[in-house]
Amino acid sequence: MSRERAPQPGPVRPFHFPAVESRTLSNGLRLLVAETHRFPLVSLELVMNAGGTSEEEARAGVASLTSGLLESGAGGRTADEIAETAEGLGLSLESSTGWDVAQAGFTALRARMEDGLALLADLVRRPTFPQAEVERLVQERMGTLAHRRSDPSATASELFSRYAFAADSPFSRPLGGSEATVLTLGRGDVAAFHAARYAPAGSTLVAAGAVAADEMAALAERFFGDWRGESLPAAVPAVKPRAERAAIVIAHRPGAVQSEVRVGHVGVERGAPDYIPLLVMNTILGGSFSSRLNMNLRERLGYTYGVSSAWNVRRQAGSFHVASAVQSEVTAHAVEEILREIRGIREGEVTADELRHACDYLAGVFPLTNETTSGVATRLAAMATYGLPTDYYQGHRERILSVTAGEVLEAARRRLHPERAAIVIAGDADQVRAPLEALGIGPVEVVDPAEALR
Repeated sequence: MSRERAPQPGPVRPFHFPAVESRTLSNGLRLLVAETHRFPLVSLELVMNAGGTSEEEARAGVASLTSGLLESGAGGRTADEIAETAEGLGLSLESSTGWDVAQAGFTALRARMEDGLALLADLVRRPTFPQAEVERLVQERMGTLAHRRSDPSATASELFSRYAFAADSPFSRPLGGSEATVLTLGRGDVAAFHAARYAPAGSTLVAAGAVAADEMAALAERFFGDWRGESLPAAVPAVKPRAERAAIVIAHRPGAVQSEVRVGHVGVERGAPDYIPLLVMNTILGGSFSSRLNMNLRERLGYTYGVSSAWNVRRQAGSFHVASAVQSEVTAHAVEEILREIRGIREGEVTADELRHACDYLAGVFPLTNETTSGVATRLAAMATYGLPTDYYQGHRERILSVTAGEVLEAARRRLHPERAAIVIAGDADQVRAPLEALGIGPVEVVDPAEALR
């Protein structure tokens, strides 16, 4: 066999996302179940309207703190006892908070599912929030927040959000809160947030794996049927750009030999009708190793080890951004090339090869992300979070493969706005400011990251 050229990809193999059944308990708790028997495993996730958009600005960080404390004590067990119980059952307990929802769940052997569900019910319904654990986690979060000042990547990403979104949008602040807000949070704040947001009505329990919908409904009724309450209505935050023209912000890091670069703007919501063409467009622009951005900045210019672009989607509009790290002396040219590539994909149809490779890549990766029960549960959680229909993923690959070059161009022209990009550089302002000003993109502001991130 010749090794002079890479082998051509084979045909896309058939794949069928498992059927999803829906049930609703009398208390309003919804169930989504995808029964699969590839492995004797079950993954469960409880999805609740308790994300970052549900917290008051003065209490920013309380949503994340609440979910982080679920395993610190619940149902008569201490944190150590919860950990020992989970370990004895072979559970991988997880809890997390995003902007839209909070989630708690586990993956376990089918034989341990019932005991795991009993533990999950305790964590979500009966947390005790011990004072000492609240204080410990607050201090841990404060340490994390302080550490980000020395992390150029974290600095650039956080300041990008601040300068991409208007100040009255929650998305302009860190999801986990700031030093000013987290330090004020106490047990009373956590308990009040839990009481207002953790409730059956408005929540969804998703299950994927070796369990039938009827059996799951019976178990859910057993462990959650007497749960009462309704979560406060999901918040609908204002989502506006900070400015209508491009601007550059430099987080000054004296002596830095590299610059962390972020370029982007307010993006789209997950329910956007052109979401699939946008996925394909982004794969071509910066969402894969062979993307235009990577082939230009990494392979042609040698400026970076990698550059990527992404749509950060939520129920409301998230962000579009390009991220990379480059040597200080090429920072301005890297920004110029990033903007040129963004403009380029808006100005003409992508080639047939680019379109085919992007669609085949996305269609090929999709089954890989659904090989495990936890992967399928993640898809079900997305259905619950974004209100997607239960058959949404049945034809997902086919929708990807049917995207046309014209649809990609139309989506790029509608959704990409380089003329009003927020451009954030974490680097040495003494080296990069003058070359960036010479680009004539927009005003250049230099900030002290230690002050800006407070």
